[in-house]
Amino acid sequence: MLPTTFRARKIEKIDTQWQAAFNDYWPAYKVWYGQKKRDDINPSALKQGQRQLAAVMPEMQPLYERFLEATNDCPVAAQFLTGYQPPAYLVSCSQAVLLNDEPLLIRNYDLSPDISENLLSQSNWLGQEVIGTNECLWGLNDGMNKSGLVASLTFGGSNKVGKGFGIPFIMCYVLQTCENVKQAIKVLQRIPSHMAYNVTLVDRQGDFATVMLAPDQPAIVTRERCITNHQTKVTWPQQAVFSKTLERKQFLDELLTGDTMSEQPLRNAFLAPPLLSGNYTQQFGTVYTAVYKPLSGTMAYHWPGEKAWQHGFADFRETTKTVRLGQQTNPGKQADPVMAPAALVGHADSDHSLPATIRQQLLQGLVYLPASVVGQPDALQKLKKILRSENSFSWQDYAEQIAEVWYYPAS
Repeated sequence: MLPTTFRARKIEKIDTQWQAAFNDYWPAYKVWYGQKKRDDINPSALKQGQRQLAAVMPEMQPLYERFLEATNDCPVAAQFLTGYQPPAYLVSCSQAVLLNDEPLLIRNYDLSPDISENLLSQSNWLGQEVIGTNECLWGLNDGMNKSGLVASLTFGGSNKVGKGFGIPFIMCYVLQTCENVKQAIKVLQRIPSHMAYNVTLVDRQGDFATVMLAPDQPAIVTRERCITNHQTKVTWPQQAVFSKTLERKQFLDELLTGDTMSEQPLRNAFLAPPLLSGNYTQQFGTVYTAVYKPLSGTMAYHWPGEKAWQHGFADFRETTKTVRLGQQTNPGKQADPVMAPAALVGHADSDHSLPATIRQQLLQGLVYLPASVVGQPDALQKLKKILRSENSFSWQDYAEQIAEVWYYPAS
C-alpha cells in the first residue's frame, strides 16, 4: 500500500501563495518538460505560445505576466506556463453525473500518485472563486466554481498530438470565466486542445454535457452522463484494452439506467473495481475519487478504507491528509494488473446482450493483445469467432471467455 499525502492550499495571491506552490513543484516539472520538449524550448516557441494565450484566453494574459514575475522570469517556465503545446499528457479516469436531489459529478482520477501534484487548490484570480485539483501549476484536472459550474476531464483515447493547449489549462480557464454549462460549452468549442480529452460538465441548475475534444477537429457536444477513455469509437485499440475503457463505460451505463441510483451506492461503485484501478506499478492507479456538489458548493475526496476529506467554499481549510492507496488491490494470483480478466464486469446484467458496435470494438482490441498476456491462443481464437457471430453475447459471457485467454504467472 502506498502512503500518499494530499495538501489543500489557497493559491489566490500569486506573489506569495502561488509562488510557494511553484517553488515546490517546478523542479520536477522542469525536468519533465525539458526531457520531453528539449528540441522545442526556444524563443520562437515561447513567442508563439504567448501569442496564442493572448489571442485565445485573453483574460489570462495579465495573470500570466504575474506568474512570470513570481518565477523570476525563468525562460523555460515562461514557455511552460503559456499552456500551449505541452508534452503528451495521458491519464485514465472515469466520471459520471448524477441528477437526483442535488446535481453532482463524481470522478476517479487514475495516474501515479508520484507524478500527480496531489494538491487541492482554492483560487480567485478573475473574480470567480474556484476549488479544484491542481495540475501543471495553474491548470486543473477537475474543479468547481462558486457560480455552480463543475468540470472534470478524462483522456479521450487517441495518441494523436496536434496544435493546441494542454487540457489542464483549458479546464482552469473554463472555471475561471464561465458560470454555467452553456457558457462552458462555447469556450470548449473554440479553444484548441493538443490531444483528445473528454470534459464532463454539470451546473447547479442540473444542466450537463460531456464535450469530446480532439486536435484539428470540431468539439463534439453530447448528453453523456458518464464517460471513460474513448469518444464516439475506439481509435487506439491497445489503449482501450489496457485501460478497459469499454468495460468501464458499459458498467457505468448499467449503473445509471433508470432513476434509482443515489449518491452512496454510486460512490461505493467508484471505490471498487472495475472503476477503481490498483495499477500503481504502471502509473495508472486511482489517486482519488472526487465528488463535487455545485448547489451546496461542497466537494470531497474519497478513498477505500479512509475518512472522506471534505471542503467547500464556506469552509476551505489549508490542511493535509495522508492516505494509503491500494487498500483494495488484490495481491493474489492474477495477470498484469491492467490486463486482468474481465470478471470485474460481472456486476453487469448477465442477460444484457452486447451491441454490435461494442462487440466490434472488443474484437479490434483483441487484435492488439501482446503475446505475453495470452496463455491460451486457442481460447483467444474462439473468443474472436464468438464476437464476430454471436448476437446474444453478454458481458458475463465475455468475462468468462476472456478469463480463459490470459496467461497467469505462477504465484
